[in-house]
Amino acid sequence: MPGQRCGRELIPAFARTLEAKPHSPVYTMHKYFARRPWNVFNELISHYTVPGEIVLDPFCGGGVTIVESLKLRRRAIGVDVNPLATYVTEMECRPLDLDLFWGSFQQLATKTREKIDSLYSTKCASCGADAVADWFEWDEQTNHIIRLKYDCSICGSSNEKLPTKHDFAVTSKIDRNFSKIVGQNHLWFPKTRIPRGDKTDSLLNQEMNYFFELFTKRNLLALSILHKKISELSQGEAKDFLRFTFSSSLKWAGRQSHLRNRIVEGWALHAYWIYPKSLEINVWNTFERRAHAVARGKRYSNQHISASCRLGESWEDLTVGNASCLIWNRSSAKLPMPDESVDAVITDPPYGGNVNYTELSDYWFIWESEGTTIQKEEEIIVNRSRRKGLADYERELTLVLEECHRVLKPNRCLVSTFNSKDARVVASFVIAASRAGFSLHPDGLLYQNPIRAYTTTFHAMQVGAFVGDFILTFIKGKTARKVVSDPTVELDIIKGSVSRLVSEVIEGGVTEPGLREKAYRMLIPFLARNANANLGSCRKAVDFFEQQIGKHESYFRSLTKEMVAIRRRRFSQKEKEG
Repeated sequence: MPGQRCGRELIPAFARTLEAKPHSPVYTMHKYFARRPWNVFNELISHYTVPGEIVLDPFCGGGVTIVESLKLRRRAIGVDVNPLATYVTEMECRPLDLDLFWGSFQQLATKTREKIDSLYSTKCASCGADAVADWFEWDEQTNHIIRLKYDCSICGSSNEKLPTKHDFAVTSKIDRNFSKIVGQNHLWFPKTRIPRGDKTDSLLNQEMNYFFELFTKRNLLALSILHKKISELSQGEAKDFLRFTFSSSLKWAGRQSHLRNRIVEGWALHAYWIYPKSLEINVWNTFERRAHAVARGKRYSNQHISASCRLGESWEDLTVGNASCLIWNRSSAKLPMPDESVDAVITDPPYGGNVNYTELSDYWFIWESEGTTIQKEEEIIVNRSRRKGLADYERELTLVLEECHRVLKPNRCLVSTFNSKDARVVASFVIAASRAGFSLHPDGLLYQNPIRAYTTTFHAMQVGAFVGDFILTFIKGKTARKVVSDPTVELDIIKGSVSRLVSEVIEGGVTEPGLREKAYRMLIPFLARNANANLGSCRKAVDFFEQQIGKHESYFRSLTKEMVAIRRRRFSQKEKEG
């Protein structure tokens, strides 16, 4: 039973499949990649800990474990090598006086809005008065505006229209005078070169060498004006959160924004990508919308965690002082904490090279760091550009999990979500946990469906995309295991089972992710049993499975293409009906 956390009794594994809920307001304040469902983590924390206990997340990312732990009155430690992750997590946790925030926002608006809006000047097609464009749609191939949406304060119209000579003239004037305006007004924007990387090479191959090229000159000028005016505000929490609002706005301010049917969408991929038709969205309007999003998030967090959130810096602050939360920007391979001091490790680790977090996070970080990119040496990842392969990923992950094993109390749990469209990556995680000293809980394997609203995203609809999560529960201590005396026999059994499964799946018209879900249920317990004594069998089992997948690659690609087309038709139909 939850709440009974003493002695050598085995804690029951969490066994309920939940309907994953969309992000609550605190998580929609600022983009972060691959956040997991908050209600799932809330239930995991409730199950494996009791109020007052300490929860560690060694890969805190977008802050879900930390926020949900504080909501449940646990003490929380969030660690991440990515400074964007710890920045976002800290801002999710910090309390905010919303009256102060809106007061400073109005002060900023008085000094800034009119100047920025003048950059988006247009004429109302209904009454001919001066109006302000909310967005321009660009044809990236011809580098021309093809339409725009505007708001008129005189007649109240809010319409789309084709660009006029006036619109082209305003844009041309900004482009011609950009450097002069920046110099005369002492404006700053990051002139950071784009470093080589698995995700940034797509930009370099298009001869884009600087991050500022991801913005139009109009939006870059508007961002520079807004950045300067925020920097001139008096120091304090309101200024801190207006800077956070600025950072949040960057998702929508670049050329990676686009129209998805009728929906205005900011940067939505786990990659740098400029659509053939991009959107240039009014920076002030974006900033104001994001201010409301931040206010909604802080209203939520003020209600749910402000009473329990007291940020500290050191372990002593958490245990001797009055702190309830530590957020550290560092590697989790060496933690400044004593042995056997944590009650649960609950995390969502990197999945091989599925998301290149630091390469993508540079887009935001350079605005906060005066143009410096993130140090990437300690990131645990598969990345060809950094010459980090799967063996490096497994070795570095093992070091972190060994540290988690050291600080975790005996008979307590390491709980992790995990998914990958490559069984070898899944194997590396299970092997790393096992070699770090953890044992897979006898009932510690559960598949959790994704947030339904996000299964229609571009990333989720890619061939072989694995959008749900396995929840794996490991124990610090020994668990009863079924022992097979001859590892060769068990390997032959698993190969036979995989072969039969593949045949059944193809006959039944199941997609590749569906096959992987079923196969991983077989493979993960096998990997956990054999990781220490029969590592060779583990490698052979996953290699065999991937070979079977490879034999039917064209079938799965065709089936996925058909299903993606069906999803898109349904989505388009819903938009038309709505």
